[in-house]
Amino acid sequence: MLLRRKLCAVVVIAAVLLLMLASHSIQRRHVLPVSAVQQDGRLPPTNSESVIESTVPPAVLNPPSPRITEADTAEEDEEEEESEEDQIKDSKPCGCSESCISDLEESEWFGQRYDLKQQPILRDDNNNFDPDALAWWLALQRSGSGQTLGEVMSQMFQVISPPTVDTSPHPSRCRRCAVVGNSGNLRKSGHGKLIDSHGFVIRFVQTPAHTVRRTHERTKVRPSSFPPFSMNKAVTRGFEEDVGNRTTHHFLYPESAVDVEHGVSLVLLPFKLRDLEWLTSALSTGTIKMTYMRVKDRVKADKDKVLVVNPVFFKYVHDSWTEHHGRYPSTGMLAIIFALHICDQVSVFGYGADQMGNWHHYWEENRYAGAFRKTGVHSADFETEIIHQLAKEGKITLHL
Repeated sequence: MLLRRKLCAVVVIAAVLLLMLASHSIQRRHVLPVSAVQQDGRLPPTNSESVIESTVPPAVLNPPSPRITEADTAEEDEEEEESEEDQIKDSKPCGCSESCISDLEESEWFGQRYDLKQQPILRDDNNNFDPDALAWWLALQRSGSGQTLGEVMSQMFQVISPPTVDTSPHPSRCRRCAVVGNSGNLRKSGHGKLIDSHGFVIRFVQTPAHTVRRTHERTKVRPSSFPPFSMNKAVTRGFEEDVGNRTTHHFLYPESAVDVEHGVSLVLLPFKLRDLEWLTSALSTGTIKMTYMRVKDRVKADKDKVLVVNPVFFKYVHDSWTEHHGRYPSTGMLAIIFALHICDQVSVFGYGADQMGNWHHYWEENRYAGAFRKTGVHSADFETEIIHQLAKEGKITLHL
């Protein structure tokens, strides 16, 4: 009996010890030692969690700074240059892929002469004329009915439409213009298609009668050499291969007047107040038949497309471009400077002497070469120098 009691006591003690050991084991599994936390700062996974070892190399976990090579630097420089080019292109005054006439930074010589503020076209609200420039213009060829310029302009703009053309450069457009003169160097030039490819084609013509008058009849032009002066085809008919057949602007004055085709702008070069009076009359009553010589009393032209060169513009060309050589600039010189102020790129054809050094019109037989070089009021030699310098400065393309 006593033995049985002792055996039961031993069993109970053994059971208690087993329970104590089991409890201690459970505590070790769920309680992290402080030393383990201090070593790596991470909690170990429990039995229910899977331990996944990292397979990423340490070098990738902590990548080094990228190495900058010369090629990378060159690419960055190219990107910066392209960005600068885009900024320059965006800042150009016109939309031409090449240079713009109104960009004055390209030529110091040109920038000293070209005045962006000049208004080449006379407008109905343009009455603030420089008094000195106006007095100079009025003295060129004194004539008129005694009216003031303002009074003559008021009557003129009742007959023709006030101009709405925008002559200022614009980044969204590129105006390419051809100024076509009358020189004999156009013969056999083959420039016809090139001339006609321009957006604006500016022409002017001197009728044989006026040419003879201006040269004091030192030249006798045969009637057979006269071109067919009817409408604006007068300057192109029979010479299309060399001079083209398109015209957008036709420069004239009373003594050189011809009819102008529908759709073409008649551009009046007024050398005197009487010329403005004549324009009003020629497009309405036809009462004026004389200036200093008999003139065409009526002219056919689109009244809504007529333009008149600003009288003050004459003085500007005389001061800044021909530099007082001659009494006043020639028609051809005025046409070029006018084009520089309404166009973004200008090509010039038919100026100067032919390949033999002779001065004559392309429609004439060259029997009296040199007769038209000097008229007593213009300096052809100095104007030729200016035209060639414009070409040298890249402001015009001169086709000889």
